[in-house]
Amino acid sequence: MTAPAKRYATSQDWARLQDVIMRLYLDEDKTLEEVKLFMEEHHEFFATVSMYKKKFTAWGAFKNLRLDEVLRILHLKKLRDADQKQSLFFIRNRPVDHCSLQVYLSRNPTVFAKLEAGAEPSVEAIRDVSCRTPPPPVSPSLSSKRLSPSPSPSPSPSPSPSLSPSLRTPSLRTPSPRSSPSRSPSPVVQCNRLSPVPEDMLRSLHTYLDQSFASDLWSWSDSRCWNTRGRNGPAGLLSAVLDRCITAGLSMTRQVEPAAIRHALDVPFAMLIRVFRNPPPIMIPKLVSATAHLNRIGRGEIGCLLLQFTRDLTVTLFSEDHPLAKFWTSLISIPQLEQQDAMGRILSLCVSEYSTRLGEAHPLTVEAYLKYFDTVEREKDPRVQIQSLGHQLSKIGRNFADGSLLGLLKLEHALATCKLNLEQQRLDKAEEALIRLNSSFLVARDESFRCIWLGYIQCLKGNFQAAESYYKNSVLAAKRTGSRDCVLEALFQLERFFLHSKKPLEAESIRAERFRILRRDSLIWTDQEGSPHSRGSTPGPSVMILHIGSDDSSARWRPSAFAEITEYVNASRFIP
Repeated sequence: MTAPAKRYATSQDWARLQDVIMRLYLDEDKTLEEVKLFMEEHHEFFATVSMYKKKFTAWGAFKNLRLDEVLRILHLKKLRDADQKQSLFFIRNRPVDHCSLQVYLSRNPTVFAKLEAGAEPSVEAIRDVSCRTPPPPVSPSLSSKRLSPSPSPSPSPSPSPSLSPSLRTPSLRTPSPRSSPSRSPSPVVQCNRLSPVPEDMLRSLHTYLDQSFASDLWSWSDSRCWNTRGRNGPAGLLSAVLDRCITAGLSMTRQVEPAAIRHALDVPFAMLIRVFRNPPPIMIPKLVSATAHLNRIGRGEIGCLLLQFTRDLTVTLFSEDHPLAKFWTSLISIPQLEQQDAMGRILSLCVSEYSTRLGEAHPLTVEAYLKYFDTVEREKDPRVQIQSLGHQLSKIGRNFADGSLLGLLKLEHALATCKLNLEQQRLDKAEEALIRLNSSFLVARDESFRCIWLGYIQCLKGNFQAAESYYKNSVLAAKRTGSRDCVLEALFQLERFFLHSKKPLEAESIRAERFRILRRDSLIWTDQEGSPHSRGSTPGPSVMILHIGSDDSSARWRPSAFAEITEYVNASRFIP
């Protein structure tokens, strides 16, 4: 005997059970298959997946935000911020989850640029998106009368460090305790509020980028974008300058005298003059990202000094009416607590501009995205980081021109996977995420950092012998870069490991070596992996060394007596 054929739902059945289906799919967040199975079991309601999808489209039952809807939300918010009104947003009378909005903006930073360019949302989005003013908060006295008293929750204990306090956990580029992996799970999304930013700041930035591309200042190919007058030199020098600023900021927590910190800043600040005379295309993303990082590690005073010096330098070299000067002046005018959101908007606009002019897979676009990631995405849940990085990697083809940027993207993705596994206490999986990453993709600086994380994981496992090996390998990789600041960071990590593993004599030896290097303020070291052999370097990776000071024996920096000597040496000479 054959089973009776299924009777598929009629239009009357859909109308009768629409509220039930919408509740299951949207409010209870069930998948389409789960909704289909539930309706069959509990309501004898039969329909194909295709039928459900057509109905969801007709009903406007979308779980994910769409570009036009987000554009409409940002447009309404911009208008209401101008009137100093708070806002609650709704799509088809359903409240917009703020965290979902933040996830969308983090994965699609160019939406801000579309907004600034005057892009208009569709008629459907204008119809579906609405805004209301939130009700006033209930006063505590009134609340206590309406609600029955309940015991106040006990304060949550602060998460205990996974290792002893003497061993600081690493974060990408430069350590930051807030971005260190924690054994306690973090929330799925860390939401940041959308703060208003000065309109003239973004307008000035757009004008500056437009003029730089339209004039002869910047030139580009499929694989590069450079300053016509300075080629790639200004970008490399800027990286060394900002490394020195961040090293100085971190040194303030390592009991270095304030006078030494100020002296350490004299050199990079003076060298910024050379960078600004020939500004590289990546200048603004690098400066903004470095300032945001200084704020994040608790060294906002150095970040403020960097911004102020940058603004004053721009006004001196150009004029107060120059768009770059107006840009820095507007950024400085924003209160420091709100600067982080503004910096995210700045970096998203840079990514959009580079992508529009050069393409999504151009190295400059990818490098700007990495600065955006470091500023905006770094503090978010690893799941969000994995999604964002995976989306970016999907845009890059096999013939991507810059292997070091591709390696850094892959390292960031592996690191986010590592952090996610650490939260779930799956140490073997966390280690595997970094081990299976092909180290041949990584430049020496990134390899040094990967070894730091592998050493940290071995510490969590209790395998101090393997951890020591990784930390020492990190120092060796750092020395191959020729970067003084990269070497200082690797030595610091090794020093803290020796203290944690109860080896004070070894720690003191590393500390002495670190401070000897720290006092060498007359040198800036920058990576130069492929310098021309015609300059006299031997085959193999080489390092460009810039000697800065009045002469070789100069004890302190004197800008009026500036002299520079450049030499290229084989990187192997820095390996003990």
